[in-house]
Amino acid sequence: MVQTEQTERFRIRSYSKTELGLLYTPQCRKEHAWRIMHRWITRCRPLNEALLATGITPSTRILSPRQVQLIVEYLGEP
Repeated sequence: MVQTEQTERFRIRSYSKTELGLLYTPQCRKEHAWRIMHRWITRCRPLNEALLATGITPSTRILSPRQVQLIVEYLGEP
C-alpha cells in the first residue's frame, strides 16, 4: 500500500504570533489563537523568563527562530 498523504513536520523558523498560535490551537479563530498561547507562556514562568531574555515585547509581531525553539522546548511541537 502506497501512502499518498504525507504529514508535514513542524519546522523551526520565524512565525507571526498569530500563525504560531493557530498551529497550537487550530480550533480557535485567529483573533484568539495568540491570546491563548500568551496565557500558556505567562503561566510557564521559565518559558516566560527565557522569552523575555530574547527581547520579546508585547509589540513583537514576528517570533524569531530562537523564540519559537524555546516555545517548542517548553510546550512541545504544535
